[in-house]
Amino acid sequence: MEKKENIAAGYPDALRKIGVTGAGRAAMALSEITSAAVEIDVPEARLIAATQFSTIVSAGEEHGLALVIVLEGELGGRVFFLLAPREARLLGARLLGMEPGKVDFEDPLFQNSIKEVLSIIAGAYMAALSELTGYEVMFSIPYLALDVITAAFIAEQTPQRSADMIFIKTQLKIEGTEFGCEFMFFPDMPSTGKIFKALRLAQPAQAAKPV
Repeated sequence: MEKKENIAAGYPDALRKIGVTGAGRAAMALSEITSAAVEIDVPEARLIAATQFSTIVSAGEEHGLALVIVLEGELGGRVFFLLAPREARLLGARLLGMEPGKVDFEDPLFQNSIKEVLSIIAGAYMAALSELTGYEVMFSIPYLALDVITAAFIAEQTPQRSADMIFIKTQLKIEGTEFGCEFMFFPDMPSTGKIFKALRLAQPAQAAKPV
């Protein structure tokens, strides 16, 4: 029983280490880009069943933005980075130097700025995972979907299937203004085993069907 409790206790510690390490790197990169003080906090990091993705999405705002990245190389899978419309509007206004009410989600400048910021944070998290596991991670070209339904459809076109999801709640602060977003990594079935073995954690039993 003690061994199982120690394994269970290791999950949040290991995942939070990925989040904290990645957040530190991303904050430095974003500070250089924005020429502003940037802080990134990780209030929550956990492993959950991939089937809970729809529950998380439905609990948020209906038309949230989502960055989608497909991973290849030694670790494969899919990455989603969700950002609610209000957060996206405030972040876009801060990046483009305009009032939030003037932000146009269809504006290519807005989309590119949001994509760049989310890509930096997501890349930093995956680089931290790569460093901690010793496996190489390669990224597809990031795609910014203006709603999570489109993002889910795009991700479903990839052949990978996942049973588990690494969920990292992210709190971004730029010169006192806070933005909340959610990072979700769905490792494919072979990669899940690699990650848990490298982190010296037991892979959880998974009754749910892969998604």
